[in-house]
Amino acid sequence: MPVHARRWSSCVTLLVLTLLLCGILPPAGASSISTMAEPAPSSTGSISGTLTDSAGAVLRGARVSIPARNQVVFTDQQGRFFFSGLQPGEYTVSVSYVGFKKVTKTVTVSAGSSTSLNLQLQVASSNQTVLVSAASASAEVEAVNEERAADNIMQVLPVKMITSLPAPNLGNALGRLPGVSLTRNEGQDQYVQVRGTEPRLTNTTVDGFNLPSADPGVREYDYSVLPPSIIDSVQVSKTLQANMDGDGIGASINIITKTATDTPTYEFTALGGYNPIENGRGSTDEYGTWGRRFGPGKKLGFIISGEYNYDGTGINDMEPTPDIATLPNGQTTGWFDAQDLRTYMFHRPRWGVGGSLDYRIKPGHTIYLRYLYSHYNDSGDKTVYTLHDNTPGVQLLVPGNSGCTGTPTDSGATTAPCNTPPSFYNQQEDAQISTGALELSSMHVLKKAWYSWGADVATSIFGGEPFDSGNFNNNSTAGDCHYEPGNTTDYHLPQWSLACFAEINQPQNYVFTGTQRSPGHSQQINIGFNVSAGYNWQIGKKYDSLEYGAKFRSMHQYANTYNLNATANTAIPMSMFPNRLKQPRYYNGSYQDGYNVFYSDVAKYVKQNPTDFTFNDDKGVDPSDFGIVEHIPAFYAMNTIDFARGIRLVAGLRAEITTDKIHNLTFDANNNASPNHFSNTYYDILPSASLRLPAGHGSFVRVDYSRGVSRPEEVSLGQAISWSQNGNGSYKYTASLNNPNLKAEVGDDVDVQYDHYFKTFGVFTAGYFYKHLSSPIVTEQSFAPNYQPPGGPQGSYLISQPINAGTSWLQGIELQYWQHWTGLPGLLGGLGMNANYSYETSRISSITGRTDHPRLPYDEPNSFNIGPTYNRGPLSMQMALNFNQAAIFAYQYTDGTAGGPKGPLGDIYFYNHTQLDAQGGYKFGHGLQLIVSAWNLNNEEFGFYNGSKQYPIQREFYQPTYTFGLHWTPKPKH
Repeated sequence: MPVHARRWSSCVTLLVLTLLLCGILPPAGASSISTMAEPAPSSTGSISGTLTDSAGAVLRGARVSIPARNQVVFTDQQGRFFFSGLQPGEYTVSVSYVGFKKVTKTVTVSAGSSTSLNLQLQVASSNQTVLVSAASASAEVEAVNEERAADNIMQVLPVKMITSLPAPNLGNALGRLPGVSLTRNEGQDQYVQVRGTEPRLTNTTVDGFNLPSADPGVREYDYSVLPPSIIDSVQVSKTLQANMDGDGIGASINIITKTATDTPTYEFTALGGYNPIENGRGSTDEYGTWGRRFGPGKKLGFIISGEYNYDGTGINDMEPTPDIATLPNGQTTGWFDAQDLRTYMFHRPRWGVGGSLDYRIKPGHTIYLRYLYSHYNDSGDKTVYTLHDNTPGVQLLVPGNSGCTGTPTDSGATTAPCNTPPSFYNQQEDAQISTGALELSSMHVLKKAWYSWGADVATSIFGGEPFDSGNFNNNSTAGDCHYEPGNTTDYHLPQWSLACFAEINQPQNYVFTGTQRSPGHSQQINIGFNVSAGYNWQIGKKYDSLEYGAKFRSMHQYANTYNLNATANTAIPMSMFPNRLKQPRYYNGSYQDGYNVFYSDVAKYVKQNPTDFTFNDDKGVDPSDFGIVEHIPAFYAMNTIDFARGIRLVAGLRAEITTDKIHNLTFDANNNASPNHFSNTYYDILPSASLRLPAGHGSFVRVDYSRGVSRPEEVSLGQAISWSQNGNGSYKYTASLNNPNLKAEVGDDVDVQYDHYFKTFGVFTAGYFYKHLSSPIVTEQSFAPNYQPPGGPQGSYLISQPINAGTSWLQGIELQYWQHWTGLPGLLGGLGMNANYSYETSRISSITGRTDHPRLPYDEPNSFNIGPTYNRGPLSMQMALNFNQAAIFAYQYTDGTAGGPKGPLGDIYFYNHTQLDAQGGYKFGHGLQLIVSAWNLNNEEFGFYNGSKQYPIQREFYQPTYTFGLHWTPKPKH
């Protein structure tokens, strides 16, 4: 870290520590204030209660205050609130909830007892009944009020908002929040990135404990694993507090499991879907929830949610290899050396359960057992034909990618022989992915103090055989396939000669050469314990709350993978296997499909004819194997001060100590393996502070500062090497190396945000943020023309290795407008809008091999979501238009690379992505509702390019999915 950055960091830490101590240490004479003395056990009382709307639904995040004491609390997940340590007498309790009328109630508190105050709030005006009657609208009210109640900058996504629009998985729904975007993989919304930071910089927890990623060797959680309806809500914290884990430079996402409320919950939904791709693909989704409270006083609560969905995703994918060609006449033009034509046919069942069991011992004392489990079978068939350009006499940047095998690999014009026919391989993905968490915790509120504790165990498993491949050779020596620049009018659709498509439909020219299977599995187990306590007191009009605590978490992860190879001893013609898929309009009719042999057929042949094959494996010496144990004890203190007139200050300090112990394999020059062990220990001091100031009626200004840390990926530390021969773009052979010397990067964040809440229901938010990152982790690239990784083929490889760069910064603005226009006349009163916009810019310095200062990966300059809604009577409709501008996916360019930074060997970028989704519902009697939805209505493609948009390396599309079904919510009997 540079000297000036260290000084600035130390000054901030000292300032926060001063604020913390000012709240902890009372001024001289404070001991004479009667509230500082602990009353006798029977001399005080309490007030407890539950807030509901007119339909009986609990209201979360409501502001409940005793103005005379300047004391404020907010209702919890069950709509409950609790004031303790009250002297006997009368108290006026005030309740405010955005979208509802303010309520004031006077109650009498008696010594040694708890006064019950259960209130039913009414909407602010008669035309606002939609906030109670419409599930999505009531969820929006819940989200706005919980965001208002938070001391940090946070977005909330309740489950009824998630299910109000088509969401194949939880990640898809999160992408509609301001400043949140997604990393997609094979049609799934997989990782979440927030405010232009890469997914690794976003932490995921469930009920406050870390949730291990289901994907091997990475810290970012794979949201495609989790069905969305089994959770209660998601909280996206964009600034951190001392009582939160420090690993959230981008954001900390907390998944909240459901708890039973005083109102019974019964609901069930069944949906069926259709997608026209690949001659028609089907999907289904069924989910439901059952929960209620039992016994005298409803002390015992139980709730369970379950979901099963089947996703029959199909994908048509085109992956060209871009280049720049100098023709014999001296003209320079864009070129394509090769192109993959890929077909994916997935069969993806996903199911999960979640919920809790809780017991209210007495007012202010509750114990919880929370659970979450999901299993996802990422299964499907893939076929890949690679067309090779056989044009002679063309000068290329990467001539080794052409089909002219006489061409030098480093320079020179393409040279005969130029007769390479299209190649083919198939693959079967059968990943068995599980994730789960079990937590026991409790909360206890005393007279002027409270304490809580929790214990959690969470695990994830990635197993099955995720990438089994069947390999084929084309024995033809008369390949006449070539790229046709004259017929290419759209660089997104490179055109190829008719001979290419004739050759991929001649199975007699291909022979099956064997299979490569990838069994084994990886697993991660997280164990966590925490304890926290707090103490409240009042000095004049200043109300203080000191919180302190400790947490210990331990992560154990290992990867035990290997390859099983079967090599054919004789020529086995492709024509022995059936063509499993014929697509008359492959890639919207832009290309002809080939002869598609699925892996299951060749695997069956190997099993039935073992004597025709030679078998070998790399079990025990696979370079991908590693194990890591990570211990992180943490300690924190945080002070909250409520001043008069609604001013609130929170300051805290957190310390985390990280110890990593790693074992893996090392390889000598001859690729012989030997065991290796190493360890590392470091600590982080993480200050935070937030100030909330009133700014007029219904308006607030927030000023937040927090420091976070992002630890290296486990695979970056432990996995010696991984390689692939099926890379995108100009480098088909790729290899990734570990770096045991990687350091965690640290980020300092400053936020300023203005919130204005409308009189009925709605909010306008405008905010600015700035992040300074020290030692950011980036990828260093190098080219190895004659390299052979352990267990891999020899060839020209693009070698990647993570390193720590110098510093970087990122800044941006976020705007959100959210309102129901119920004041409009007649049918127009059902209209509403939920829209947001984000702008981001960034810069990084000191990348090895580069003198420029590119943007950070995943930093999208512009993104927005436009979500018109309509709720009127039995009809409800929602629409979501989502846009994400092109951003760097990974660095690839280095100084001196041919073609420059904007050329076909430049950095890898995401393309712009614009997607339109919609859903409507109509309520019948007896709790039935018809649901109709459409996902990806505009058939948006997803893809990547190198350097500039005219150099695509991947463009895949999925076609729209249309869904129909019923939702049933019977009226509960209390």
